[in-house]
Amino acid sequence: MIGRFSNLGDYRGLFSFKDFAVCLGGGALALVAWILGENGWGFGAGAFALVAVAINGAPIVVEAAKGVLERRVNVDELVSIAIVASILQGELLTAAVVSFIMTLGALVEEAVSDGARRSIEALAQLAPEEATVVGADGAERVVPVAEVRAGDLVMVRPGERIAVDAVIEAGTTAVDESALTGESLPRERVPGDTILAGTLNYTGRVTARATKVGEDSTFGKVVKLVVAAEAGKPRAGRVVDNHAKYFTPLVLACAALAWLISGDADRAVAVLVAGCPCALLMAAPTATVAAIGRAAKRGILIKGGQYLEEVARADVALFDKTGTLTLGRPVVEAVIPADGVGEAEVLGCAACLERHCNHPLATAVLDAARAAGVEARLADSLTAEAGLGLRGELDGEVVEVGSPEMMGGAAALPPRLADCLEAMYARGATGLVVRKGGAVMGLLAVSDTVKDEAAAAVAGLRGLGLATVGILSGDHDKAVSTLAGRIGVSDVWSGLKPQDKLDILADFQKKGRRVLFVGDGVNDAPALARANVGVAMGAAGSDVALETADIALANDDLGRLPFLVYLGRRMTTMIAVNIGLGLFFNSVAILGSGYGLLSPVAAALFHNIGSIVVVLSSASLAFTAEPAVTAATAKQ
Repeated sequence: MIGRFSNLGDYRGLFSFKDFAVCLGGGALALVAWILGENGWGFGAGAFALVAVAINGAPIVVEAAKGVLERRVNVDELVSIAIVASILQGELLTAAVVSFIMTLGALVEEAVSDGARRSIEALAQLAPEEATVVGADGAERVVPVAEVRAGDLVMVRPGERIAVDAVIEAGTTAVDESALTGESLPRERVPGDTILAGTLNYTGRVTARATKVGEDSTFGKVVKLVVAAEAGKPRAGRVVDNHAKYFTPLVLACAALAWLISGDADRAVAVLVAGCPCALLMAAPTATVAAIGRAAKRGILIKGGQYLEEVARADVALFDKTGTLTLGRPVVEAVIPADGVGEAEVLGCAACLERHCNHPLATAVLDAARAAGVEARLADSLTAEAGLGLRGELDGEVVEVGSPEMMGGAAALPPRLADCLEAMYARGATGLVVRKGGAVMGLLAVSDTVKDEAAAAVAGLRGLGLATVGILSGDHDKAVSTLAGRIGVSDVWSGLKPQDKLDILADFQKKGRRVLFVGDGVNDAPALARANVGVAMGAAGSDVALETADIALANDDLGRLPFLVYLGRRMTTMIAVNIGLGLFFNSVAILGSGYGLLSPVAAALFHNIGSIVVVLSSASLAFTAEPAVTAATAKQ
């Protein structure tokens, strides 16, 4: 009953006005018992008091018994013993009042805590219940969302909330994605663009082909992710839980000592009530819920409080390049064929391999082939050189496309192509070598756009005191260094294979450093898993990002990273403050009760005041603003 509020998962579904009504009814009976007792109606007073105890006290005793039988931590035992002891002493009114105050206090704590969770619960309320499906004959029918299948054509009117993930086939509109990304400004969506379940269609009427529905949609995964995050306690919370089993024996010993020294059973009862460590047990869970809810409002999806705590401890931030610091939408800016080879032949060889790959560079090559009207045939026996490129067979010959390192380096290229490759690197472009039958066919110059917020994110992280901010990339040194210079990064590791990234992360960790790695969730899964905390971009569309990383940025906004670190630090500080408050209130209450300064009723009041103070301090995390360093950077 009381102890149920010490676990995050138990907050769900507990709060109801019916509970309050029942609790207040028991309190009213206790008041009647007091009035009757004051007017000499002792028997009637005792009867009303017993009924009041049955209403508010019996559930506490039952929960305590369940906790003992299930061998789990449950602080109800202390209050239960106090209630039973009061009844055995004949202090029925005291038992009734203590039961009422403790139950009412727990309900108030829960109501306040629900305020801290509101942004999380609001997600589930955004899911539409119906969708308009367009049949093969063009007829429109409204069906429950559960009946929509991937491949169905759905129609969304202005002002409607989108029911499924889908790709627009006709119509243009502006979509409010703030529920998922935290971005308040609507974004224009045109045919070919993806629209996401749970977002709001503002202006246009569109028809779109459903790609993901129900729990498989981005919205469904976000809701599951954020709700599941409540169960992930930070380190401080686990430490408190591990020591909670010693609280009950310790408080029992204090109560027995108070009784033995004073001979006053009321002091022992007061110590039992005062020693209930609700405030201490709630220190971490309430702060975690409030912080995760605040992060969700900003489009930052966190799998558990322990990851937010790891972010707070990070002193190294390492970034992938393509799709993370850049937009991840590279384009082929130039095709440079070898002597005697045509541009179409170079593009055709590259595209026949890239058809099998979902890397952003592969998309750029395929787009260039389509724009040039080049057919992308299907290669056989495809193999991938991790972090380097692809190899396959076409017309009985080996075809390769990838970085120069895969082909023996720039020295293996004809002099003219080697010079062109150096010129690409000088302007920050990525060079891909295309080879067929062992002969170099030509080069592809691929460029990407640096994200506008990348420089501000780097400056913000440095302003928060992160000692190392660097880039880990498989790209050529000059290309990476050029980008690093634009965004203010001095630590660069280039030409890396996936294993090289893991080795660099491991080296930092061996030195006791805490590494925050930020990747695009497409080909950085090993590094995201190896880092102390992995942050993935593209949660608004990438299944890999949601499944691999510990944290995902729903709108790919690197500018949220300084806020994430700042929020993590605030959460860990708040947990420490809450633990201090909990220990303070418990210690003062136990000492005051043991010395006879607090009656059992006063101890119950003091106990609940402490719990509410802890909950309110945690709730303040829901209003965390951008750190000053980020705000200052944004003005530059």
